[in-house]
Amino acid sequence: MLEILEIKKHLLAGEIESALLIVEELEEMGRQSEIRNLESFLVILLIHLIKIQVEKRSTHSWKSSIINSLLSIQKRNKLGKKAHYIYFQNWQEYLEDNFTTALVSASQEVFGGIDYTELKTMCDRVCLFDFANSLLELTYSNNQEGLVTGIENKLKEFCT
Repeated sequence: MLEILEIKKHLLAGEIESALLIVEELEEMGRQSEIRNLESFLVILLIHLIKIQVEKRSTHSWKSSIINSLLSIQKRNKLGKKAHYIYFQNWQEYLEDNFTTALVSASQEVFGGIDYTELKTMCDRVCLFDFANSLLELTYSNNQEGLVTGIENKLKEFCT
């Protein structure tokens, strides 16, 4: 709210450049907030993919969490018809940045709880990231119905 008052003050004083700087800062803050939101869904996706990979099994609950995470990513990632907060080619960076967080959370659940370091050695990070990227790619090219079907089909590949 203070920022809006500051913008108003600058506009009334004819200081357009100063007002635009504040608008740009607000824009960036909003963008960062959306990206943090997307990252929270990415962590949930990674947690469940780690559990599936390490335990070599899947549950309906895990699949449902994966589907819901990807549906949420698809919905929140759109800036317009063709613009996104995170473009497909940039997901690798976010996967790497959020992997440790996902591992820590997954370590509490895998096999009833194991040491983080042990879980880290059990994960095939390259395979996991490749598979996560293949799921994330679906969010750019499908409607919600197609996304759900695509995820279910891909999960059959990952689980076997």
